[in-house]
Amino acid sequence: MRRALPGVGSVAVAAVLVVAAVGAPAAVGAPAGADVTKPNSGARELAAEVCEDMVGDAAVDAAGEALVTPQQGSWSGSRYTCTYGFDGGTLALTVDVFPTVKTAKRGFAKTRDATTGRTRLYGIGQQGFQTDDLRLVSRKDNFVLTVDPTALPARLNRDAITWASTRAVFDCW
Repeated sequence: MRRALPGVGSVAVAAVLVVAAVGAPAAVGAPAGADVTKPNSGARELAAEVCEDMVGDAAVDAAGEALVTPQQGSWSGSRYTCTYGFDGGTLALTVDVFPTVKTAKRGFAKTRDATTGRTRLYGIGQQGFQTDDLRLVSRKDNFVLTVDPTALPARLNRDAITWASTRAVFDCW
């Protein structure tokens, strides 16, 4: 895990999980004309930190049970997604890479404004909110993170898992 990575500079990272449910965070999209299909290696490395063991350990500790499969991360264009598999469901963390902080801020605002049933958060990044179904979206510098616990089984404390995972990611970033 790195606390900072030189060379990221103007590259911004925004995380969002595309969700179809009403009231859930909308997908963050790049502004027209932005080329976000090829994030630089520094941005790719930072985005992939949502799949580090430290994040998985935090989720496992909060859940009180082990993962049934190792965490799995993958890229689709400029979007990195990592899933953590528990017995009966998954936790998903998703990061979209944007070309600038300004476009990441716009992407975050677009998601926030399209989401109903949200509560503003303080102290997690520079902007953040949590939805009624416990999805958490937060932006810090070049990052906006979405943690989606909605596919986790009801027996698990989704809120605790969401917060523990979010904190672990921000400790990395």
